[in-house]
Amino acid sequence: MPGRGQRHELGGVPVIVVENVQDYRDCVPYYVNKDDVCLELGCAQGCTTAVLAEHAKEVVGVDKSAFNFKVAEGRYTHIEFHEIAAEDISALLRLGKRFTKIFLDISGSQPVGPLAALIEKYERAFPDVSLFVVKAYRLKKLVGLSTVFPEEVLGTTRNPSTAFMIKAAGAGGGGGLHEVNGVSGGLGAGRSGRRGSGRRGGLGGALRGHVGAVAVALAAFGTGLVVGRASSRR
Repeated sequence: MPGRGQRHELGGVPVIVVENVQDYRDCVPYYVNKDDVCLELGCAQGCTTAVLAEHAKEVVGVDKSAFNFKVAEGRYTHIEFHEIAAEDISALLRLGKRFTKIFLDISGSQPVGPLAALIEKYERAFPDVSLFVVKAYRLKKLVGLSTVFPEEVLGTTRNPSTAFMIKAAGAGGGGGLHEVNGVSGGLGAGRSGRRGSGRRGGLGGALRGHVGAVAVALAAFGTGLVVGRASSRR
C-alpha cells in the first residue's frame, strides 16, 4: 500500500506564491488585516511596504541596498525602514517585533532551494508568523507542475492532519469518500469525473477542473505551499 515509507513532518506556515509584483501587491488586502504586524524583506523603495501599511497594524520594510533604504525612508516617513539583508536573521530579531505576516521580494530568478531554506529559518526565528507571501516565479512554476502522492492521486493519507482536506475535497468534488488504512478521505472521481483520465495532475489540473480551493490546498500540502490569489483570509 502506498504511504508505508518514511514519513516526514510536512506541516508548517502556509506560503502564498506569486510570480510578479502586481500579484504580490494584490495579495495584501486578501491576507493582511489590522491585527497584523508585517515585515517586508527586499522592500526596495517601499512601494509595497506602503500598501501593507494601509492594511496592517504595523509594518517594517528592510532592504540590503543603502540607496533603496534612503529613498524609502525619505518617501514614506510614517513607515519604519532598515538597511538589513534578508539573510541576516540576527539583525531582524534585534528589531524586537513579533511579526505575524512576512512578505518576501528577494528571490527573482534565483534557485528554489536557497529560498526554501531561508523560509524555514524565518519560520523558526519568528514563531508568531502565520503566513508567508513570496514573489518567486520559479517556485510558482515548480508548485504548479507538482502532484502530491498519495494524497491527491489516491485520495488517501496516513497523515491525520491531512485527512480533513481529503474529506472536504471529496465532498466538494462530487467524488464521494472512502477509507484506506483507517483514514477517511477521497478525491473520488477526481477532476475529470473519472479516475485515470490520462490528463496530467498537479495544481494546474486542479485549477482547470474547478474542484475548489480545498483541493488546491490539498495539492499544495506536501510542500506547504498555496499558490496565487486565493480567497480572503481576514
